[in-house]
Amino acid sequence: MRGIGRYDGRLFPATSAPLSSSLLPVTDFHSQPAAPTQHRHSPLARAGLGWFVLLVVYASLYPFAGWTDTGVSPFAFLSAPLPRYNTAFDMLTNVWGYMPLGMLTVLALHPRITGWRAVLLALLAGLLLSGAMEAIQTYLPTRVSSNVDLATNTLGALLGGLVMLPFAARLIDRGGLRRLRRRWFEPHATFAILLMLVWPFAQIFPQEFLFSMGGVIRSILLDPSPDAFVVNLVNGWFPELFDWQDKLTAHPEALQRQELLEALITACSWIGTGLLASVAMRSGAPMLRLLAALLAGALLVKAGATVLQFPLGGAWDWLSSGARFGLIVGSLVLVLLVRLPRWLRGALAMTLLIALIILSNVLPPSPYSWVSAQSWRLGRFVHFNSLSQWIGWLWPFLGLGYLAWRAEQTQLQRRAGRHAR
Repeated sequence: MRGIGRYDGRLFPATSAPLSSSLLPVTDFHSQPAAPTQHRHSPLARAGLGWFVLLVVYASLYPFAGWTDTGVSPFAFLSAPLPRYNTAFDMLTNVWGYMPLGMLTVLALHPRITGWRAVLLALLAGLLLSGAMEAIQTYLPTRVSSNVDLATNTLGALLGGLVMLPFAARLIDRGGLRRLRRRWFEPHATFAILLMLVWPFAQIFPQEFLFSMGGVIRSILLDPSPDAFVVNLVNGWFPELFDWQDKLTAHPEALQRQELLEALITACSWIGTGLLASVAMRSGAPMLRLLAALLAGALLVKAGATVLQFPLGGAWDWLSSGARFGLIVGSLVLVLLVRLPRWLRGALAMTLLIALIILSNVLPPSPYSWVSAQSWRLGRFVHFNSLSQWIGWLWPFLGLGYLAWRAEQTQLQRRAGRHAR
């Protein structure tokens, strides 16, 4: 007769064989040869590589307008003289910008291609991607193809591959990242992890309110450019839509009111982001420590970008009293809300992200903003302004999509469980 036994926390079928024949003796356990290392691949690294390539293409070819064929060969920059106005900052930026490409390439190729072959392919990936971008930029009047950019970008990809070479097997095969991934996050949390990794970079673009994201609707509808087809189309259908700002009573005429609005937006954004991250985590994960690391990373990235963008200003000029108040209140509330059931955290996260989108789109521009959009466009990161801005615009919508998908999966699992009974 077969029964059910338990060993090491797992169920297994019991047999009538003696216990000594079914289990290894203790004296022989340590003498058994070690199990061979399982070679695994990383879906997260491959997805991250694909997204990074798309971001590089977007940042390199923005604004995707004004294409002109001047009769110059797209590869003429290879034999052109060295540019006169290359600074150390520009070259370091190119190297740093392509280092993640080399790192992700080595991780994505594992375990099929490892060692120096993976590094050489990372070098080749940087050379081909940068060469293609420089060649295509020949047809953009706002861009200048440069052989120095090609060399520094390729060097960055090579350095990234070399840095990641000794860690690829340790992180993937030996389970470093995989163990943390399984221990802290749910099985289908890859998209949420990517959102968390991207979230700090959405804060680089100077917002009028700290952590204000999702304002794409207001930006498109108020676009003054004459070729704004969407604006003209919507204006023809709903002319009264463009009078909504004048009818609002939430105009920040005073500094005190503006600080309260910034505190509200900052708190809504941070609590919604933290709850979204907690939905993807397991109950035994160190949620508060992970959320604290996420917030610290976002603030440090924003401070570093501010120093590079505005060298004459302070790194923390954007951290107003309203932003500080919103961060403190939001963090305290988040400590309490992470103890709620998962489904309730997901519902609250969706509510707060929707509120963030509404506030970011209906509030008029703040006259007390710490920096103007014009000074950003004239800054040193002119080629990355639109990329960071679009990440901030789309992030709340992507977060809502993940939460909706997660809620649907939970309902399907519950129905399947009821039918199985």
